[in-house]
Amino acid sequence: MWNITDSKELEDTIFKLKLNLAQKIGVRQGMTVADIGCGQGGFTLSLAKTVGKKGKVLAVDISDEYLSEFVENLNKWGVKHRVTFIQANAANLEGIIPSETADIVVGYRFLEELKHPEDVGKIVKEMARIVKKNRKVCLIELSTEARNEAEEAYIRLHKESGDSLFEPSEIVEAMKGAKLADILVEKVETDIWFSPELAKQDLSHVQVWYDAYVEKSLGKLIDRYGMKYPALLSFSGIKK
Repeated sequence: MWNITDSKELEDTIFKLKLNLAQKIGVRQGMTVADIGCGQGGFTLSLAKTVGKKGKVLAVDISDEYLSEFVENLNKWGVKHRVTFIQANAANLEGIIPSETADIVVGYRFLEELKHPEDVGKIVKEMARIVKKNRKVCLIELSTEARNEAEEAYIRLHKESGDSLFEPSEIVEAMKGAKLADILVEKVETDIWFSPELAKQDLSHVQVWYDAYVEKSLGKLIDRYGMKYPALLSFSGIKK
């Protein structure tokens, strides 16, 4: 564990985490991967690097708000030709992405961004529809269990910012509802602890926000302990 004080170092550390996660969940060279709820494309980039020159990534998001930054990052790493951006609602991809298109369908910290949390069941069913038979659907989300004050600060920050942090049982039930089999939940340690000063910066590119409201409700906690990424939970199921 180390205390990160530089925003570039934090960004690089999180990128390495995502790259390792892509490999851990089974993404391999030559695969076609669907990245649902791609946002600014941080995980998309990791997927594109992992699938290699013969692979393909379908990056889906309901908004094109971050598209210019998304494309800029892909160009920076020379992987833009491997990625197709699709602006669509993940709860209804019928007619947009054919059934059994992808070797693996993933979502990285996507559910917490949902404006309509009640759509989670529909979204997982769509993920299951577009994955090939005997292949994997995987959702990676923050653990809501804080084990120290620095993790508590991070989790509360996201809760108080209005994010939808699902309980593990809710995600498992959504996967069962999509008729996925061999459901597995794995904990992934992050070991990323960053300083109070860094926590207070506007670091939207690494999913950290800080404003006057947070200063009032969490300021003392963050000043004392900084913030630490809690563990991530990887939920996977197989389409039979």
